[in-house]
Amino acid sequence: MKAFCPNCEAETGQSFVEKIEQFNIRGESIPVQLSFYHCQECGADFEIPNPNYDPVDEAYREYRRSKQMVQPDEIKKFRKELGLTQKELSEILGFGIATLNRYENGALQTEAHDQIIRMCMQPKNLLKILADKPGMLSETTRDRLSRVLRSSDQSGGDLLEDLIEKYGNYPPTILSGFIRFDIQKFFQSIKFFCYPEGVVKTKLMKLLFYADFKHFKQNGISITGTRYAHAPHGPVPDQFATWLTALAEWQKEITIQEQVIGEHVGEIYLCQVPDWSVFSTSELAALATIKQMFQPYTARQIREYSHLEKGYQATKDGELISYQYAQDLKL
Repeated sequence: MKAFCPNCEAETGQSFVEKIEQFNIRGESIPVQLSFYHCQECGADFEIPNPNYDPVDEAYREYRRSKQMVQPDEIKKFRKELGLTQKELSEILGFGIATLNRYENGALQTEAHDQIIRMCMQPKNLLKILADKPGMLSETTRDRLSRVLRSSDQSGGDLLEDLIEKYGNYPPTILSGFIRFDIQKFFQSIKFFCYPEGVVKTKLMKLLFYADFKHFKQNGISITGTRYAHAPHGPVPDQFATWLTALAEWQKEITIQEQVIGEHVGEIYLCQVPDWSVFSTSELAALATIKQMFQPYTARQIREYSHLEKGYQATKDGELISYQYAQDLKL
């Protein structure tokens, strides 16, 4: 591919390189995948500009995964779902607000603090703490929090969160468009293409692929962090059937209707207005462009179109399609 080389101060031929580098985290060697461009003229290497990917942060995340420790976004999500300030949660946990702030922003917690956080994330344990220390929070906050915790304890947990942990908790590499999987943006992207006329499943999967890859081509990151795989009918979101079930059956945000399509009976996916606010301006532009471009295409036509993509032709059935092929999109 051709790109600007700051060393040569000119457009040169460059190759995309991926390699594994070892990071020493608390005496343990943690492998992290690095991606960069290599100038074929001067031999210099250049990091791919991506504000959402920090190799050191990824090493910390991988270390936490190996030790089954809580991730920063889990701590922040837990606190916000309970409606607590950092000061309130830090008082419950028993360590300073500055320490909690560092943990929420990526600092690697101690094992002792991790155990305290994990213990407090269990509703029964947190209810006991509130009962043992009634003066720790205001009466209004304590009563509200108690009601939320009892409701959460009775619900048996969030099934969607379990799915995300199982299928969507992968690192932000070239296979995901250099961002973490964002379930809300993925769901709202599905609704974007389903609204208002509806869309058939085969076409929907291709629209999602093209929107993510187009945004990556223009901005260096994908929209949803979704990984796409080579399937007989073209590129498809990895674990698409699982996410579709969650959106349709659990979230109740789309409906599936059978309609006669030509000589066949197919499934049409319909929904109400999506939440536009989750997207940036560039993301909305990519989604709208793809929707408009493929509006006249049938499922068969967009499937055949996707079969001509270099990323599809370079992979085999079941293999993930790297976003590096976004540069070769037929758009």
